[in-house]
Amino acid sequence: MQPIWKTVGKRPVLADNCLDIFVWSDFALCRLLLEAENVNDEKISRPQRAALRLIRFLYESSSKGKVFQKPIYDGMTYDNQNDKEFAVSGLKTNPHMRCKRLTKPIIAKSQIKEIILGGGQKFISLTQPDPTFEDCIWREYSTTRMAK
Repeated sequence: MQPIWKTVGKRPVLADNCLDIFVWSDFALCRLLLEAENVNDEKISRPQRAALRLIRFLYESSSKGKVFQKPIYDGMTYDNQNDKEFAVSGLKTNPHMRCKRLTKPIIAKSQIKEIILGGGQKFISLTQPDPTFEDCIWREYSTTRMAK
């Protein structure tokens, strides 16, 4: 599942219809992994590592009927960080996700206060320099506005 949030242009301001979720099928996700390009021929990219792990997972599952995730996940790092398995930019995912709900998400920004309960917006961290979803939420629903 991939969350989608829509802003007004490139500004950290949520569009009126701003939230939705895109659900990838197993096949589509595998295809996305296999389509990933490696810009550094000397090092395995995260998408390539994810594809190799998936292949091993499928092999173990089909040959033994059981899969032990730890040896696959920890044993196949290929000198990369293990904290981010797979990240792909919107330039790669958007062609696969084309649909009306990507351009006009189903959840309106007025409904966010029904999703974030109990003052959860107060615990949003704004430590990243880029406008993030958390930044958009914080700007849109400061403590005074969220209470309404």
